[in-house]
Formats: sequence, structure tokens, C-alpha cells
Amino acid sequence: DQQLLNLEGQEFEEVIKKRFHKVSTDAHAYYRGAVLATAHKHDAFIHFNKADDIHNDVIAPMFLSHIKQVTLKGRTFDKIEYTSTASFSKQEMAEFIERVISWLIMEFNITIYSPEAYYLSLQNK
Repeated sequence: DQQLLNLEGQEFEEVIKKRFHKVSTDAHAYYRGAVLATAHKHDAFIHFNKADDIHNDVIAPMFLSHIKQVTLKGRTFDKIEYTSTASFSKQEMAEFIERVISWLIMEFNITIYSPEAYYLSLQNK
């Protein structure tokens, strides 16, 4: 009740915006556990120490990078920046995963479990 009394006499503004649906931990687990782990078993990626290195060294530069121009004392430089999957909406994460899977299939003929098949395989272990 005291908190409400502290607000008395103040003006408020209501803002309506589309709700941001954060990516579930299941989507990240699928990406890391199914997509990257499966790629890591393939000859093209087996030399990486761990599956996450594939994300950092290959996938992020290919699919999550963009160039930002920075100006310093009149000189312009290109700076590579990366978008974190943690900032993605559910839809953006699904699209990202689909692009990565399509690339793995087309370039390396790597078959990735669907999310449903991946989670079923975990239950059967």
C-alpha cells in the first residue's frame, strides 16, 4: 500500500508495443546440441576442438556478421560486428537455424535431426 501512496499525484504514460518473445533455452540447446554437434562429427569440422568453435569461427562470421563504418579523425574504417543469437526473437532464431542447416546440407551434405527427432533421441538415451 505504501508503494501506491508514493505514486499519488504523479503522471503516467501507457505504452503499447508488440511483445518480444525471447528465444527459449530449447532453441539454443537444439542449435548447440543438434546442429553444431552434428556438424562437429563431420570431416569438414572435426578438426575444431569443440562444437562451439564452429559457431565462433565459421557460423558467426558467415551468418551473424555485418560491417559498420567507423570514422576517426576524418578517416573511415570498416569494423566487423556480430549479432548475438541471445538478442533474437523466436522467429529470428528459427530462421537463423534454418539458414545454417540449409548451408550444412548444401555444402557438406550433413543431415541434421529435426527438433522433434533430436529431443526424442535424448529421451531414448
